[in-house]
Amino acid sequence: MKRSEMWHSIKHTFGFKRLFWRIFLTFWLASLVVMTATGYVLVSKYTSDEYNQRYFNGVISQAERIVWRYEQDLANGNVPKGKIKDWINDNVRHRSDLIAMEISDNTGRTIYHYRMSKVPKRDRTVKLVYGLSTLPYRVETRLPEAPRIYKQVLYRFQSLQFVFIFIASAIVSALLSWGIVRPINYLGAFSRRYANQQEVATPPKAIMARGDELGDLAADISFMVNKTHQAATNQQQLLHDVSHELRAPLARLQASAAIIEQHTPDSRHVKQIHNDCVRMDALIQQILDYSKLEKGSPTPEICDINALCERIADDMAVLYPGIPLSLECAPHIAITGFEEALHQALENIIGNACKYSSKGKLVEVSTTKQHSAIVITVRDHGPGVDSDEIEKLLQPFYRAGNQMHTSGFGLGLSIAKKAIEKHSGNLLMTSPADGGLSVQIVLPINQ
Repeated sequence: MKRSEMWHSIKHTFGFKRLFWRIFLTFWLASLVVMTATGYVLVSKYTSDEYNQRYFNGVISQAERIVWRYEQDLANGNVPKGKIKDWINDNVRHRSDLIAMEISDNTGRTIYHYRMSKVPKRDRTVKLVYGLSTLPYRVETRLPEAPRIYKQVLYRFQSLQFVFIFIASAIVSALLSWGIVRPINYLGAFSRRYANQQEVATPPKAIMARGDELGDLAADISFMVNKTHQAATNQQQLLHDVSHELRAPLARLQASAAIIEQHTPDSRHVKQIHNDCVRMDALIQQILDYSKLEKGSPTPEICDINALCERIADDMAVLYPGIPLSLECAPHIAITGFEEALHQALENIIGNACKYSSKGKLVEVSTTKQHSAIVITVRDHGPGVDSDEIEKLLQPFYRAGNQMHTSGFGLGLSIAKKAIEKHSGNLLMTSPADGGLSVQIVLPINQ
């Protein structure tokens, strides 16, 4: 696998393009920047003028004590160097408290030297102190640097404490990101649930009453859902009413055509009227079936899927005698659902397979049980459908542009899709490599 493909797979798996990760990384990086800036400010404080002044005050204080002791030993006739060394050993518990310096008298003679051999000239500075004799002494010391205690603090900050702060900032950023993304995800699921189930509901009051932009978004989505549902309901009612209103004039037209046919039985125009009436009646019936699936709420009952398939197979044998149909049913295939809706769905799908198959080509129907779902597969060996038109076939009144669906109204698969969604199932269509069309219906056993 190429490196780019691997990275794309990782991004797809962990969803790095999701809003949660963007917010999380933004807040996390911001907290790390603030933490780094705070550490920089602390370090800068240690090198400020105030600290430098404290450092030089310590240098002067220590140098004055050494000079005073030197002059006392000099006045007593003692050897200054040895006595000063003894004084250091006797009066300084921690040699780490001593400051590196070199002290010279007014003649240039070095009277004290401590850890200045390896200090470069550029890192040195000179101060003057005066002893009891008021003679000047030259004190050469190193430029101030951060004390060891501060280095220890910074070292710990970069190790254990830094890890704690790193983890704490990650947790806080994750909680903050989740608090922002969670209501957005819920609103997305809310809109998808309405799109799939067409059930109007109101978002939780906790989101509606937030008072921020997410609360406004929830109110807008609720308003949109209500308006969309109202428009869809009005459209369905219109289709239902128009279909019912067309039934009466259609019946009168058929009666008139029958009367005319008695006087002119071989009239080509009368036969055309009869054919058009039959076609219009079928269209009206399909519209009513589609509307019934949208609006109806029948009582669920036990549906024997195998019995439905066998009944439809017998009907297809009469309607399409030249199309062989094989039926393979696993035992005990039944769900709790709506038998009439399932019958319409299976009849339309199996009927399409028989209708658009070439004469003598086998149509295969099978039922199986997979985990907690029933799978019904209908496979034909007809001309098939272009892959880019498969999804469009499920839209009402859409007919593919190839030789399939040259007749019909484009409502059969839409009715089947609605019936299957009424059972919380899925309708999947694929074009096998060897031609034809494969339709798979997945119905959950426990809805």
